[in-house]
Amino acid sequence: MEESKTIKRLKSELIKELPFFPNTKDTLTELKSQGLNRVLIHYLHWKTRIVPPRARKIKLSPEVTADKRWKELKGGINSLLDKIREGEDIYPYHSQKAHTYGYTPSQRIRDGEVDSWEDKDQILNTKGFHHFHLNMNVKHTDLSERTNDVLFAFVSRTEFHAIGIFNHDVFDSASIDGKMTEERERMWHLHEKYTTMGMEPWTTYMSNPIMSSGHPTYIIRMSDDYAQLIRETDIKLNDRLFINSLYDQGNLPHPSKYNFEWKMDSLDLGLLDKKTGVYFIINEGPV
Repeated sequence: MEESKTIKRLKSELIKELPFFPNTKDTLTELKSQGLNRVLIHYLHWKTRIVPPRARKIKLSPEVTADKRWKELKGGINSLLDKIREGEDIYPYHSQKAHTYGYTPSQRIRDGEVDSWEDKDQILNTKGFHHFHLNMNVKHTDLSERTNDVLFAFVSRTEFHAIGIFNHDVFDSASIDGKMTEERERMWHLHEKYTTMGMEPWTTYMSNPIMSSGHPTYIIRMSDDYAQLIRETDIKLNDRLFINSLYDQGNLPHPSKYNFEWKMDSLDLGLLDKKTGVYFIINEGPV
């Protein structure tokens, strides 16, 4: 089925924003050849790695303040938490890979050129933890100075739950015999503690299921849902009754003229009326 101009424009904007590697014409061509669903998967998966600015309630686990590093790091941690509490931008405190390694062609992985996790955050995908650097000094690169110790947290739209402090040993994979570093093992235990909190003993649960590609299952479903919603709504963007209903939902007067385009705001799917500058959130993302 031929894609509409508005859908083609959305795909183009998503690809333009998505940091892909290698940053070559071949990668760009490969991305442009993909359908809406696939482009949405790559884009939404990358966007899960960057927490959007939003005022959030702070929860601080006792494992953070009891950590022997707390005294040394509490200045940076409290500064970060203040920014989160106030809804300030915390973009600079994510890992560098979250900003630059958004997507690489799957053929490169199949050919053994790169590891299958090179464009993915394994701990975020499998455990749900975001991590943050703790030096508040932002450099000309728009990233803060890197710190060996980082803060792990569960993040939702409304809450930032700081779980623990870890050094970069936490990112080391288990050895061939299955032995993990002390930091990684401690992270696993903390994840189990807070994921199962409140459950009855011996409860069976599945935490953060992922596909064979390494993508979280919910991202695949979310991408399919968004693609379906876009296609079903896109045919209504020149329907005056539909446009009026959008403005009615916001208790806004009907515009005399309108010109809509699809717009992603982090993980939120929306419609922007370029004539009036009004942005309608069609579906909210999880963070």
